[in-house]
Amino acid sequence: MKRKHWLLIAVGVVIVILVLVNLRARCGRGLDVQIEEVKERDISMVISASGSIRPKRQVDVSASSMGKITRVAVEEGQRVKKGQFLMQIDPVQLESVVLQINAALEAARSNERQTFAQLQKAKSDLERTMKLYEQGWRTDEEVDAARANYDIAIANHEAAEHQIAQQEANLKSARHNLEEVTIEAAMDGIITRLNVEEGESAIMGTTNIPGTVLMTIADLSAIETEVEVDETEVVHIDLGDLAKVTLDAFPDTSYAGRVTEIGNSPILSTSATGQQGVDFKVVVTITDTIPNVRPGLSADTEITVAEREDALSIPIQSLTVRRRRDLKEERADSTAAGAEEGNEEIEGVFVVEGDRARFRRVEVGISSQKYFEVVSGLEAGEKVVSGNYRAIRDLRDGQLVNASESRDEKE
Repeated sequence: MKRKHWLLIAVGVVIVILVLVNLRARCGRGLDVQIEEVKERDISMVISASGSIRPKRQVDVSASSMGKITRVAVEEGQRVKKGQFLMQIDPVQLESVVLQINAALEAARSNERQTFAQLQKAKSDLERTMKLYEQGWRTDEEVDAARANYDIAIANHEAAEHQIAQQEANLKSARHNLEEVTIEAAMDGIITRLNVEEGESAIMGTTNIPGTVLMTIADLSAIETEVEVDETEVVHIDLGDLAKVTLDAFPDTSYAGRVTEIGNSPILSTSATGQQGVDFKVVVTITDTIPNVRPGLSADTEITVAEREDALSIPIQSLTVRRRRDLKEERADSTAAGAEEGNEEIEGVFVVEGDRARFRRVEVGISSQKYFEVVSGLEAGEKVVSGNYRAIRDLRDGQLVNASESRDEKE
């Protein structure tokens, strides 16, 4: 019985020893991490957005009067010059209006000549009556009557002159309307869209109802793309920033551009989750020539908003945050200041010193797609933990690590 008892004790001691050895082995083994060297690199901060291209200048030709289209002289895709004849809307009705108003104008002019003659007669009668009145041959009543006739003649003549002016204005308007049915190109360009054919009716627009857009003329010598940029990024964009535009139609070619407009009013959009996003319009004018360009082609735009040459840099994934109370160097200050300050999050990286990872507070500047610019906190040649993501997330200040160079560092 005693022998069995001692046997059980011996087995238990062996198990305890094995557990202790295992724990010690674990404590002595560092966490596997990847590291990269802090070094100088050229960094460009780029903001990407998508949109479509459009002519910088284009004109929608709409109908200014109602009528049937009797002639179309151009085709879609045709190049036109300013003042070139494009199409004709039936002018018969407007020609009739011009003739009617012209006749009314001639009648008004005839009436004006008649009232002028009456005015001259009334003036002559008044002068003769006044002379006879001075000689005592006319009475006061006769003088008053002559003066009244003269005043009436003046008023009639003025009314006739106003009638002429009114008819001339009506004629000018009617002739303008007649000219409008003969549609000419307002600018040099290409017919990018032709919406009507001969025999169709053109509808004139009103306040609430848009008129018929007959065609669109675009100047394809100057092309721009309009994109929507998130509110957190648009603050970094300035007029004149350089951009690179890639079209889905020509994926192997990029075209240079420049920011020429930044919207001041936000574009609000609501996602499927109900959250509201705020974007701003940014227009990039393409400075290169695009062959066989078509308005509406999809475009991806990369805007370079900042550049740094030979800037100290770290991989983007190296930057992390830790609470003040979890850091050895700042734990005492955190305890003295209270829980609120202890929960403060500090931005920094883990620097490998010997076989341990030490958290270091850093200040960063601009970022590229892969690197952050280091403003302060690090020196060239130091090694920072760059992977893996899980290791960076769980790493503790002062923890043992087993460091190896990252794949990017090796390359």
